[in-house]
Amino acid sequence: MALTRTPSRVRSLLAGVALAALAGAGAVVLPHVAGATPGQPTIAEVTAKLDKLSKQNEVLAEQYNKATAEVKAEQKAADAAQQQALTAATDFDKARARLSRTVTAEYESGAFSHAGALLTSADGQTYLDALSALSLISSHRAEIVSQIKAVHTRAETAQQKATELLAAAQKKATALDKQKKAIESDTKKFTDLLATLNATQQGAYTNSGTVPPAIGKIGVGKAPNAAAQRAVDYAVAQVGKSYVFAASGPDAFDCSGLTMMAWAQGGVGLPHLAASQYSYGRHVSFSELLPGDLIFLYPPGISHVEIYVGGDLAVSAADESLGIRFVHPSQDMSNWAGATRLA
Repeated sequence: MALTRTPSRVRSLLAGVALAALAGAGAVVLPHVAGATPGQPTIAEVTAKLDKLSKQNEVLAEQYNKATAEVKAEQKAADAAQQQALTAATDFDKARARLSRTVTAEYESGAFSHAGALLTSADGQTYLDALSALSLISSHRAEIVSQIKAVHTRAETAQQKATELLAAAQKKATALDKQKKAIESDTKKFTDLLATLNATQQGAYTNSGTVPPAIGKIGVGKAPNAAAQRAVDYAVAQVGKSYVFAASGPDAFDCSGLTMMAWAQGGVGLPHLAASQYSYGRHVSFSELLPGDLIFLYPPGISHVEIYVGGDLAVSAADESLGIRFVHPSQDMSNWAGATRLA
């Protein structure tokens, strides 16, 4: 029988604390217990902070994924604009060379002027023919000059666009680096706070809501089609691996990195962002869930996604202390944002 997640990790922690006290695991600080050190946080307070930091870390990780995708897109656009600028510059050089050849030819030929045409013409008709030729040459030269101006403008515009896009990408990349440091700092706060609990309390916290892998694998259902089955099989195979923000395998994942890679096995390309994945596929209700469906949590922004594998089980990558694990989605209905079916 699979273990269920309690609505709050606080109850699991307090149960763990009680067991630890009975087993003589050492002094613990309980809420509203006489003799507790004044000013020292209670277990409930520590738990509340851990839950808050865990959620905050996941939100930051998803924001990081979004910013990473935007930087890549802007860098790609900057590269394309730079290539357009180079092409335009080459076209400008070619047009300028054509104009140079035309002007040189006119200068070197005495007939290429009204006076020259008059002096070199044998009769009136020859003179008129020469004037007609001069008119065509003049039009051709004007056309080349117009082309040069247009190409030059295009080159300058493309270069300006490339410069602006590159600057935007660099600015966002700098912000991304700051965001990464913020996540790392936030994660350290989480692990430092977790370290203030004793071993039994830590176990109660990290195992809260976690279904043992052996039990979870027994409960995995059969997917409705081959593509979904491949996604489910991949996700189940990752249980027990580490959670690392912005990771997409093979040894560690974040939530959207796991679902992205799982469905890549089923032939569906997803972005590395939970909120964006929500736009893929057909939306289904909780009662309609089938193995392979994606479950989204924490509206309205949607900062978590996990993959349903059947039997009220989902594979979830939530935070560093929990890693990739089986969970019961029915215990997270208060955070429910929706679900989608990709195949």
